[in-house]
Parts: sequence; C-alpha cells; structure tokens
Amino acid sequence: MPLAFDLIVPVYNEEASIDEFMARIDRLGFRESVIFVDNASTDATVERIEHHAGVHLVRHATNAGYGASIKDGIAQSQSSAVVIVDGDLEYPPEAIPDLLAALEEHPVVYVSRFLGSGLTSMPLLRRWGNGLISRMFNVLFQQKTTDLYTGMKGLRREVVQSLALQRDGFEHVAELGVQLARRGYRIHEIPVTYSPRTRGVSKMRHVPETMKFLWIIWTGWLRIRVRRP
Repeated sequence: MPLAFDLIVPVYNEEASIDEFMARIDRLGFRESVIFVDNASTDATVERIEHHAGVHLVRHATNAGYGASIKDGIAQSQSSAVVIVDGDLEYPPEAIPDLLAALEEHPVVYVSRFLGSGLTSMPLLRRWGNGLISRMFNVLFQQKTTDLYTGMKGLRREVVQSLALQRDGFEHVAELGVQLARRGYRIHEIPVTYSPRTRGVSKMRHVPETMKFLWIIWTGWLRIRVRRP
C-alpha cells in the first residue's frame, strides 16, 4: 500500500502558479493530500486556492515567515508522512511519487537540484551559497547532502514528531537540517529537474539569509560540542 502523506505547500503571492500547480497535482491524484499555508498574500492567491475544492487552506493574518508556514502545515498534518514543496513550480510535482518511494526506505528524503538537471539556470551566486552551506553542514554533521537549501523534501511521521522547530523565517531550512542531524537522521537525496520560476518573484534575500544559515549550522554544532563530556 502506498505511503499516506500530507502535502504541505507554503505560498505567498503565487496567484500565477496555483492553477497549474493544482492541475498537475490532480493528474497525480493527490488533491486530497494538499495543505496550502498562505502567508498573508496580498494578491489573489487565496481566491485561486479557494477555487479548487477538496484542498485544506491555512491562512496567516500577517506575514509570519516561511518557517512559520511549514510549522503550521505540519501541525495540520496527520498522515504517515509529510511532503513539503514550494508552490511556485520550481520543483515539479511529478517528483512526488519518486520521493514517496524513497521514503519507504529512508526516514528523511530531500530532492536535490545538484543531482538533477536544470541547475545551470540557477544564478551563480545562489549556486555558490548553497554549495558553501551544504559543505559546511556535511563537515560538521557527517552528512552527504548536496542541496540543503532545497524547497522539496519528505519526512516520516516519527521524524516530524521528534522535532522542536522554532525558526519562523527562511532560516527554518538550516534549523531543520541541524535538528535532523542532531537526532541521528541521515538525509537521503534523490535528483530533481529544476525549473527556475517564470512568474512571480523570489521572496528570499539570499545574501543575508546565507549568513543566517551559516550561523545556525555553526552554533548548532557548537551546542553538540559543549554538551559532550
């Protein structure tokens, strides 16, 4: 029997992609799994979501941040696994079945743009920053990730329940990686075809966020060192 899962989709001003996203989800037969978390969009994102019956919608009254959206989505989930994917179609929904298959064997699965195709479309500075963060994370926490920044991943229910996530912004991504590593989970990766957004604008300020990521990874490692006898 396929793994039951909830699909958490954080969105902010993604009205241009919602209908195509749902059309592709429908072709996969996953409509009933979708939990949209709207981070106080100022465009017609909510209206586009409400046009699609059968999906669950969580709304933020104010812009609480990407991490807050993930946490609220997790709080609404009840299935055996959680899959997280951005709603801007940079990550293809068609990769979900492969991610679920990998979750049958691994408790944590990330999709990696660095293992798939389309990476040359990513700006060089973003590639450099992602590579730097992933290498630092690997060295400090004995992992083998290539794409810690990824916006598409899956976690089994027991993994989700072991976490104590607090970060509300994009730095949630680093906090999640650190907590997984500190709890002894190995991050398994599968390749994905990356398609840079052709509509809307990125919400991440990449240079300051990279600095936050590095700080969280470094201090997370130091806490482990301090606690050792």
